[in-house]
Amino acid sequence: MSVPGSVRGAVAAARASLLALAALALLRGPAAADTTTFNGVDSPIVRVVVREGDVTIRTWRRRTVQVDGDSSLTVERHIVDQSGEPEQVLVQPVHQGGDVGAPLELPTETFVSGSIPAGSRDVVVVQDTVDRDPSVPAAPTVVTIPDDSVYVAVTAGHGNLDVRGYRSGTLVAYVGPGKMTLTSVGGVVFAQSRRGPILIRDSDFDRIRARSLFGNLTFERCHVRQIEATTGSGSIAYDGGSFEPGLARFESERGDIAIGASGPVQFGAHAATDGHVYTDMGHDGGAASTWSVAQPALRADGPVVTATTHTGNVYLYHGPLPKHRPRPSPPAYRRPGGALPRPFGRPPREFGPHRQAFFAPRFAIRHR
Repeated sequence: MSVPGSVRGAVAAARASLLALAALALLRGPAAADTTTFNGVDSPIVRVVVREGDVTIRTWRRRTVQVDGDSSLTVERHIVDQSGEPEQVLVQPVHQGGDVGAPLELPTETFVSGSIPAGSRDVVVVQDTVDRDPSVPAAPTVVTIPDDSVYVAVTAGHGNLDVRGYRSGTLVAYVGPGKMTLTSVGGVVFAQSRRGPILIRDSDFDRIRARSLFGNLTFERCHVRQIEATTGSGSIAYDGGSFEPGLARFESERGDIAIGASGPVQFGAHAATDGHVYTDMGHDGGAASTWSVAQPALRADGPVVTATTHTGNVYLYHGPLPKHRPRPSPPAYRRPGGALPRPFGRPPREFGPHRQAFFAPRFAIRHR
């Protein structure tokens, strides 16, 4: 049976349209990636500014900086003379209206880097160009640096940032709406996000300043000598970590704070408005649920750790949360699964009056 010409024409037109759409999809795929390599680089300073696309910073034991990324990136190498003085980083304010209530703000502040040895030093600068085609998705940027790099500054404007294994100097890191992940990081760190969460794992810091306007801050199995963590409407979890004597301050304007210390520590906590402070020190201390203020201690000579939230709750406990085996009181501590960014299964029903209050910090499950 013959096919009418009009039908054959319609089929041909449909095929042409599909081919055109496929060609357009190919044209709008990720941009072509390039590789740039600088050899003979000793303890460099590395600066990365990428407005679009994900950024990964990793280390190796080579005197080489290698950049794999979008063909629109510019990668340059300079030599500068360092005075040997720490760098003063002026952090600009971050402010935006919240979902409810008054606008939130992270004020201007100055962050002092770790020491940078004096003398001539390599500086590698990676940045995307202003004339790249915005209709083409940016390829991921991977920057591999010597593990003895003395200073790393990286901004991921509209992408995720992943830093792995950098421990030797100062890291200054910014993200916008994306997620920041720091794994096995050490030294001196400044970390800031506007909306994205910050997740820090298995790290050992001399000093860390972390702040976010709307994102959540999560620390897992970390050790710190000095820490200051601040959020606007995000929540903070410091789980299964340890502290040394020094500054240890956690503050959230509208979020919850959960702190589980594996070593000796003195807690000072305050929930200012309509919040509770829940404490459970296991066999080393008492279990209590108070209205607004708690000062429990695992040992009197431990470091002092303070936590303040204005409209949220504070949860203080001993050890990592998944291994927590609290006593029957308070009911809120029977299943503290919501305080960390991973699901712990469905909550049991027998929570009593504290069920809603305890599960307020379910924050980061939404961000995984």
